[in-house]
Amino acid sequence: MKAIVFDVDDTLYDLCWPYKMAVGKCFGDKYDSIIEKLFMASRVHSDEVFEEWSSGRMSSDDMYAHRNLRSFEDFGIIISRDTALEIQAYYKEFQKQISMSDTVKELLTKLKKMKVPMGCITNGSGENQGAKVKTLGLSEWIPEKNIIISGNVGTAKPGAEIYSIAEKRLGIDRSDAWYIGDTFANDVIGAKKAGWHAVWFNRRFNEIPDIDLTPDRIVYSEKDMTNAIIELVNE
Repeated sequence: MKAIVFDVDDTLYDLCWPYKMAVGKCFGDKYDSIIEKLFMASRVHSDEVFEEWSSGRMSSDDMYAHRNLRSFEDFGIIISRDTALEIQAYYKEFQKQISMSDTVKELLTKLKKMKVPMGCITNGSGENQGAKVKTLGLSEWIPEKNIIISGNVGTAKPGAEIYSIAEKRLGIDRSDAWYIGDTFANDVIGAKKAGWHAVWFNRRFNEIPDIDLTPDRIVYSEKDMTNAIIELVNE
């Protein structure tokens, strides 16, 4: 049987929502027209320093400041380090209010009823990602041992080792493993290099990179994701 393993951030829930709320707390609706672009830029700049941060060579505050300062700079907006960290503080508070849509919950419920092996692989600290997992209530559908957080296991996407850990936890063969994620570099390339199948949830309608590795499927909405996953597990 095929196994379905999900990313968490911006795959099982809309990660832009807490970011939009945090920026709104600092600036009102001033940047609403570019909020998704700011959000995507913040993710790019976060990835730039993820390895340095996860190895302990960069502090969390420096990482948060970097991604917020640089993302606003991309649009010609200069903010202070204090404001960048204030955005992060609000962002962290609103992350306590995240939730999955009914569409995603229904998908997880269908897969559970079908007894499809499920898991999650997510990059980040054990504390931060663990709090999100708890807030989302993922253990209702996915066994806790199958929820793999990079900060807890000492290796991260796109490295192949974290996918091997998932194979062992779920008791699956990589030829049956399907990874669903929104980030091309970490999720699609990481999964494909690990010998998995990959479904790219292109929630933000990003351009497909011109590289040899390609996803097995591309979906653009939660409804698309649901239809694609149910179809592939029934093949």
